[in-house]
Amino acid sequence: METLNCSQKEAQKHLDKQRLLQNNTPVHKSQTIVGEATLTYFKPQSIAQSPLWITPYFAVYDKPPKMLIHPKGYFLHLSLIDGIKSDFGKEANPVHRLDYETSGLVVISKSKQHEAPLKELFAKQKVHKQYIALVKGHIRSPQEINLPICIPSKSDKYTDLGIRCKVSAQGKPSITQITPIHYDKARNATLLQVTPLTGRTHQIRVHLSHIGHQIIGDSLYGVEDRVARGYLASKSNNNDTSPILMLHAQSLKFCYKNIHYHIKSHQNLNAKFKTRFIESF
Repeated sequence: METLNCSQKEAQKHLDKQRLLQNNTPVHKSQTIVGEATLTYFKPQSIAQSPLWITPYFAVYDKPPKMLIHPKGYFLHLSLIDGIKSDFGKEANPVHRLDYETSGLVVISKSKQHEAPLKELFAKQKVHKQYIALVKGHIRSPQEINLPICIPSKSDKYTDLGIRCKVSAQGKPSITQITPIHYDKARNATLLQVTPLTGRTHQIRVHLSHIGHQIIGDSLYGVEDRVARGYLASKSNNNDTSPILMLHAQSLKFCYKNIHYHIKSHQNLNAKFKTRFIESF
């Protein structure tokens, strides 16, 4: 508590997570420490990513692709939480998630007081989310993809390709609405507006891959198993050289504290943005 200038509750959390070691053995709450002990803890670093929008209760970041929201294990890589904690202090936390591969809007609470009610908005599907995606093939008309998605269990995630979600009758109801915006005939690619009505893990990627329109740059869905294995291995080794996933969280609409918000990413749905996506293909 003295070293980190933290509360007793936070100090106990470090012990519970076995972050305090003596002779490579976790120190317990009732144990007396004699000699030196080693503490591993998270110290945020500032990042180039500044908040897009700030209110008294929450802030919104425009996350770049290939950035984790939370650090993975004890790897020394920057994540969005670095910027969040650096900008707003240790009580600030994200209230929902985006995939490592996906870019776009992420809402964070500035204090514990607002974290639970903001999370509840997302959990109860009271946030209208809109994405844009560049997919392979020609989608001619709007459609609704209503296919249940099965999410892997915690133990399955660590098996071969176990991280993949899949369409399955045993899965949870999942609905995604898609609307074509622009078709590039030369590249046979369609730019879509995508609205997920449910919030399953990898939902948009799974649904679009399942109907035969893989998102361009996806190295996990709609690819051969060997490609997916190579991609996951490169991520584990912090050597990800895969293409950028063409999926972007474009806008969020919700009401909080009787105020209605409609927040849009800097990447607007205009000709310039279409060009950026098409040229990236």
